[in-house]
Amino acid sequence: MAIVIKNPTTPYVGPIPVGMTEGATIHVRGTTELHHSGFLISLQCGSSTDPRSDCALAFTPRFSEQQAGRNSLQNGCWGLEESHGSVTFRLGENVDMSIVVHAGYYTVMVNGRHFCDYNHRIPLYRVSHISVEQGIRIREIVFETPTGYPHPTPGYPCISTGPSGPVGSILHPPVPFVHNLGSVYPGRMVFISGIPHPFPIRFNVNFESKPNGPDIAFHCDFRFNFCAHHNVIARNTQTNNKWGPEECTDSNFPLIPNVFFEMIFLVEQHCFKVAVNNVHLLEYKHRLQPLSKFTFVRIDGDVNITQVRYQ
Repeated sequence: MAIVIKNPTTPYVGPIPVGMTEGATIHVRGTTELHHSGFLISLQCGSSTDPRSDCALAFTPRFSEQQAGRNSLQNGCWGLEESHGSVTFRLGENVDMSIVVHAGYYTVMVNGRHFCDYNHRIPLYRVSHISVEQGIRIREIVFETPTGYPHPTPGYPCISTGPSGPVGSILHPPVPFVHNLGSVYPGRMVFISGIPHPFPIRFNVNFESKPNGPDIAFHCDFRFNFCAHHNVIARNTQTNNKWGPEECTDSNFPLIPNVFFEMIFLVEQHCFKVAVNNVHLLEYKHRLQPLSKFTFVRIDGDVNITQVRYQ
């Protein structure tokens, strides 16, 4: 999955919607501008540029020096800059910069060629924003996830994008998010990608007869730190505004605060199936019928949603 921001103004500061997980890639494409000595791409732990938030990677090409500095900023203090390696940027030419996230380091590519690696000085989970400043006119910023839905999870159908299976897609919806799916039936799949808040309490996904009930076929509640529950997945059904017996799982909790995830909900004849990051997580047997009356999906709680897709 790729998220593209077209023709933003410089300077640009915005969230990293795919999260900073191993394999994620950020592309910055544009044209170097005259009357500037260089430009800056900064992966930051916040959105502030004055004073600047802690910066995990500040990549600073300098046109006249034919080099690019790499550094990190912590608590207002810059570390030791790395500047080995030669790279030439000509004024007014197109450039394509890529940053690939690895477990222990970043890889920086310039115009499709490996330029350098930069070891992490700040943990990935803290990095939330990108800033692009100074001498570059940005054509697009592309965020690519490390995994994608075209690689199917075992036991889950492939997503279809052709006429045989129309796909609905909603980008960056606000939370709470409520959407009419039309109906729920065996074979229906809902894909959710997002990032939990840095200090989440809980968030949940609900398949409802109408917004806020009274009947909820499947309530899937991811509890990071809710009451006595720590990293627990609770499941339940609501009938006429009354909850049934709750099912809970406190092992193999798949989510991490401030880290990108992809989630699949698959409706089958006898149950809902849930997978997270291409790994099957759980099944929940249907308690209410007919499924066709459950037309709404609702997402609520401590999460930023990147995309919701369904077929």
